[in-house]
Amino acid sequence: MTPRPAHIPASFLTRFAPILVIGLAALVIRTPWGTDHPRLAALLFLWITADSLATGLALRHRLNGERPAGRVVLATIVLGLLSAVIGLTPPLRAALSSMPWAVALIAALVGGHVLWGLAGAWGARRQPRGQRLEAAMACLLPPPFARLIAREQALLHLALFQWRVPPDVPAGCQAFSYHRDLTPLMSGLLAAQVMEMVVIDVALGIHHRTAALILFAVGDISVVYLLGLTKSLRLRPVLLTPQGVRIRFGILADRLIAYDAIVDVRDGAGLTKRGPENHSPLLAPNVALTLATPLERRRFLRPARTITTVALAVDEPQAFIRALRWRLDQGRAQESS
Repeated sequence: MTPRPAHIPASFLTRFAPILVIGLAALVIRTPWGTDHPRLAALLFLWITADSLATGLALRHRLNGERPAGRVVLATIVLGLLSAVIGLTPPLRAALSSMPWAVALIAALVGGHVLWGLAGAWGARRQPRGQRLEAAMACLLPPPFARLIAREQALLHLALFQWRVPPDVPAGCQAFSYHRDLTPLMSGLLAAQVMEMVVIDVALGIHHRTAALILFAVGDISVVYLLGLTKSLRLRPVLLTPQGVRIRFGILADRLIAYDAIVDVRDGAGLTKRGPENHSPLLAPNVALTLATPLERRRFLRPARTITTVALAVDEPQAFIRALRWRLDQGRAQESS
């Protein structure tokens, strides 16, 4: 069989092509031409940055058959303008400040965006509790940044404030844990991380206090993230919901597979991590779901892959298989009746 050539998805190009264009523009304004024409170079860089990001946003939505909301477009343009101002060289920034009309235009766009965003963020309080922050941030920042901030806040809240809370199991769902074998490993990693922080702080603090403080801060962040991941493994079990199998693996994976998309479920003890699509990245899978329709998964700069099996790991695979088969049989009986 002839291997398929590597394919770069259009969504990848719409995300990274603007970055390339902005990078080239940043090089141009640092040439002698930019030095000789500082005002023109500053305005051109601001326009290219804002226009590239807005065009990439519009193309990504068009690929999905959607139209970006006006608030999202304005947020992207404002982000581009502020990033461009920061990216200007000091002479070009001085040239920009010498044009009051340009400064006033940027200030008006930023002020309008902030006021519009704050009004939308105030309305986001009506959203469900777990979605309020992301909805509020989406009114002030482009969607990727809003999702990133919401996820970071959720992880910090999980790591620092959620202690002795029960697992997240909505009503009508059956939960299956997978953290039993991972807890000793993650606890050992946490202990090793703390010991490493202490050793580095003592060893470097004698002669390189600044480097020790930087590494200590990085270590603190790593401990918080590792603690959040460890706790999420217990608090977010795999669920059999009324709609389908919700495969979760802490904060790393969360996917719902409808029951009618599953042909069969079997023991996956013989599977390898690189065989099917594995949703338990730190464990060897022990349950395999055969899909009714093969799915094509595109991978970064690699040939697309056809997925017919989804694998996961649970602490009690046989109990999970029995429960899932019962639900599959119930669904088929309802369809035939």
